[in-house]
Amino acid sequence: MKTTPLHSLHIQLKAKFTEFAGYQMPLQYSSIVEEVMAVRSSAGLFDISHMGRLWIRGKDAKQKLDFLTTNSLDKLTYGKVQYNLLVNERGGVKDDITVYMMGEEEYFLCVNSINREKVLNWFASWGLTVEDWTFQSVQIALQGKSAEEKLKKYFDVSGLKRYNFLTFGNVIISRTGYTGEDGFEIYTPIKEGVEIFEALSKEVQTCGLGARDVLRIEAGMPLYGHELSEDISPLMASLDRFVSKEKNFLGKDEMFSKEPQRKLFGLELQEKGVPREGYRIEMNRKEIGVVSSGTFSPTLKKGIALCFVNKEYLQEGAEVELIIREKPVRAVLRRYPFIR
Repeated sequence: MKTTPLHSLHIQLKAKFTEFAGYQMPLQYSSIVEEVMAVRSSAGLFDISHMGRLWIRGKDAKQKLDFLTTNSLDKLTYGKVQYNLLVNERGGVKDDITVYMMGEEEYFLCVNSINREKVLNWFASWGLTVEDWTFQSVQIALQGKSAEEKLKKYFDVSGLKRYNFLTFGNVIISRTGYTGEDGFEIYTPIKEGVEIFEALSKEVQTCGLGARDVLRIEAGMPLYGHELSEDISPLMASLDRFVSKEKNFLGKDEMFSKEPQRKLFGLELQEKGVPREGYRIEMNRKEIGVVSSGTFSPTLKKGIALCFVNKEYLQEGAEVELIIREKPVRAVLRRYPFIR
């Protein structure tokens, strides 16, 4: 099993570990609830070096990448970051990625760990020139309302806007994240990454994948393999705003030729219980949906979930029942994010 370059620091910080995408990763350091609340109230520090980091260069880099993704790269200028979806011929999602425009013929991509090799092979099959920087680098997320104040001691990030980035030598810092809070993602060579993480961990709560999952569900953010897959289109995942109708892209006709019968929506429990993936959602004893990701929200003090629901029932406040171990539990459908 792989570990990240920060693994020995996690051991020193007494992390409890879990296996994720072939890596041994910190699940938690103190408690998941404590780590979630630290991010919501001040700041939290995450090792996300398991993610894939790729460079794409060349004269035809933009043209090919634009054809393989749903969002328009014409919106990108140097210093900007874009959330985008890499699709297959059927309009399903190969991966959800962030794209950094480093220059006219140079792009930097952050891809999901579980899809890194698949994405590399896919790009190669389309003749793209890719450099895999994953194992020569570290990726750190600093998230929460105090994130700027903490990071400013090391890098001048004041004034950096959301979904923009700055470079400091070999270090890339973007104002992005996966928690719904303000924050930054830091991409750096290993030596500098270890130093940055060690310094920040002395004054910021370190957080594991447990807290990261709760935070992203509270923020209504999709996770590949749950809300996105090769068989789930961006339209089904309610990500229409990241799909350009103006440009041509792979699988576009197939994607728009069939209207999704189920779409992603939110659910909030009205009594005790924790929604989990695969739990049925019923209305008048008829199944109308299924949970894709669920958790107990420490912020809201109740169970919440992302779920795929039959389109005719997509109504804010609709009363439904979540079936937990064959027992119905009262719930309501609602739009996400659950935390703004």
